[in-house]
Amino acid sequence: MRRLFILVLGLVLSVGTLQLAHASSDITISNPTLVDSTGQPLASYSVGQQISVQSTLTNQGTANQNFTYIVQIIDSSGGTDYLQGTSASMLPSQSFNASQMWIPQNPGTYNVQVFVWNSLASAIPLTSVIEKTITVQS
Repeated sequence: MRRLFILVLGLVLSVGTLQLAHASSDITISNPTLVDSTGQPLASYSVGQQISVQSTLTNQGTANQNFTYIVQIIDSSGGTDYLQGTSASMLPSQSFNASQMWIPQNPGTYNVQVFVWNSLASAIPLTSVIEKTITVQS
């Protein structure tokens, strides 16, 4: 069941990417920063450690903007280890620090992906996918 959901999500992402070329978005996103539970940037990553993936989103537009900040973490075999989103709304010219916490259960190399959709229901991308590769130690 988990694998089927991932395939469906992958199809939505593919279709959504095509929509991005035709839609304009006033949302910008910073590169993700991986921090500990106190907000300090991490230099290394360990199994069982709380890792928050955070980005700053900014509404550059003149209207309120609903959004869903999504973090997906892919393991070295291509499986989704983590997938969560946070939904909110931003006023014009407002910035928002979005974050999702992940606790790796196994050592290895992971691809951390962050992106923003207008909502989970319609899945229209507002930003490109930003990726970062990390290595988790045992």
